[in-house]
Amino acid sequence: MAKKKNIKDVEETKIKTKAKKVKEELEEVEEKEEELEEVEEDVVEEVEEDEDFESEDDEYEDVTDEDENEDDDYAEVKTDKKGKKKKSTKKKEGYFDLVGKELKKVVWPKGSEILKYSIAVILFCVILCLFFEAVELLAAFLKGWLS
Repeated sequence: MAKKKNIKDVEETKIKTKAKKVKEELEEVEEKEEELEEVEEDVVEEVEEDEDFESEDDEYEDVTDEDENEDDDYAEVKTDKKGKKKKSTKKKEGYFDLVGKELKKVVWPKGSEILKYSIAVILFCVILCLFFEAVELLAAFLKGWLS
């Protein structure tokens, strides 16, 4: 009888500890959900406050009265809903200018990486060549043996 009570006690303590762990994990998840909701609300508020939000493709910059007469290269002056003056960019960039900017953003591989990848490609090609040669020899052997 004492063993049965001890086994039951051990099982009950295991269940209780598992329940505590589950409760703690549930509390952590709830805290993270609350944090996520707060961050989401902050982002929504920022976007709502910034009504003149523009995408990256629309490159406009704010212009003060001093800058208004300085550059005549701007095509036209635009205003947003709040009445702020905005100007478009000076000139449209050419295709090759944009290509150059994008190429500057590229992270080029180092010499050691190029060597490593080149060796891997060559080994893969050799393995494939050997595999297909083996398949061809097997097919030729079976054809000769069956005829």
